[in-house]
Amino acid sequence: MTCFQNVSIVIPNWNGERLLIEFLPSVLQAATHYQEKNNTLVEIIVVDDGSQDNSVGWLETNHLKQVKVIALGENKGFAKAANAGFFAAKYPIIFLLNNDIRVEVDAIAPLAKHFDGDQSIFGVCSKAYRLESDLFDGAGKLGRFHKGHWHIFMNYDVLPSKLPNQNTKLYSFVASGGYSAFDRAKLLELGGFCELLSPFYWEDAELCYRAWKRGWKIYYEPTSIVHHRSSATIAKKVPARQVQIIAERNRLLMHWINLHNPSWLISHVFWVVLKLLQALLKLDIAYWQTVYRALKLLPQALDLRKKEKPFVICSEKEILEIFAKQAKQNWVMVINNPSDYYRYVELTQQLAQEHKM
Repeated sequence: MTCFQNVSIVIPNWNGERLLIEFLPSVLQAATHYQEKNNTLVEIIVVDDGSQDNSVGWLETNHLKQVKVIALGENKGFAKAANAGFFAAKYPIIFLLNNDIRVEVDAIAPLAKHFDGDQSIFGVCSKAYRLESDLFDGAGKLGRFHKGHWHIFMNYDVLPSKLPNQNTKLYSFVASGGYSAFDRAKLLELGGFCELLSPFYWEDAELCYRAWKRGWKIYYEPTSIVHHRSSATIAKKVPARQVQIIAERNRLLMHWINLHNPSWLISHVFWVVLKLLQALLKLDIAYWQTVYRALKLLPQALDLRKKEKPFVICSEKEILEIFAKQAKQNWVMVINNPSDYYRYVELTQQLAQEHKM
């Protein structure tokens, strides 16, 4: 019998009053459902990251007793806002949500069950569908190392009728910062998200990379369903070019902090230099700006690298092998684009019909 633990739900928010009005009710309903069904406690913490709209006022007027509000006063970026929520949380499981997530009423228990007695677990991610669409927004993530970089955003889902059993472990390289549950003690041991990556993007990937290297596990739970209005906050407030540069800068910093295999590190440097040369030939300065911004943070990245290295238990090659092995399973289907997704739906339906016969 599963022993369900108490849960802290943490929601970073930046100028998201309209999103909170639309999506917070589903979070409240899911929290109530989990509490009543499993005789547990759930707290909801909204960390307001210096909003200039009426987010805080609306929360205090409408949900003063149901939601704890932490107002940072000034905008500090996603990592710092989320970390403030992590350190304020009091329960052993932290369910981190974006403010643009609609949560299915029974989404919490499938995540929480993984934390019962599994001392190796760090996080579990939900299956996310994109609102106003029938497509995936995110599922399990496979990792592979190619051309000097980790490629870690390949979605996969499972063909249920082909699973050996219901206890099969579904690994994910990343537990998305938008809809995943984490072991609070391990999260705090890691110090939360790396604030060097502020203001946004790749914080969850870098955090999960560190977790994997410490020998902890991250799973994908396809029965925990959420719906995401993708990039509802950042895309409307930050120019696309700036988003691209910041995201790629943070991708570089993730490698510089955590990539320890000597030959892989040499490969990484080679491909970065090659991409700089290619960008020069194309008269594209964006990648040069990206590398320049990353190099400005190199001293801090090297300090973090030095601090983290003594805790490494699992090598890059061992992590790669976990996902290479999983990708070969006949119950895994990689989904990179809409056509892959529609093929997956068709195949799932076909297999379900065959299973009934």
